[in-house]
Amino acid sequence: MDLKAHSKKLKVTLLLAALMLCFAVFPALPYAFYLLLKWVVCGAAVYGVLNFRDEPRLGRHVWPLGVLALIFNPLVPVPLTPLVWLILDLGAAVYFLTLSKKF
Repeated sequence: MDLKAHSKKLKVTLLLAALMLCFAVFPALPYAFYLLLKWVVCGAAVYGVLNFRDEPRLGRHVWPLGVLALIFNPLVPVPLTPLVWLILDLGAAVYFLTLSKKF
């Protein structure tokens, strides 16, 4: 895939995932939000992997995005404590925001 052709879609996808991850720190949200969050974050990470795997400049981001896709996988949930999820949510949000500015 040509990264230039997909850069705007990828940037919007990463920013949407980052925004949702920032909202995830509020504890009073319904369970449906967290389920949707997992789908969006996993999808954004997989989309990033598919776009970055052949790009020499951004290829180093394939493994971290793959790990995020596994952690936020909605089909096989990873049982973590709320504190660990909070740290992962904030870390992933910062990572997605930083990554979206690279192109």
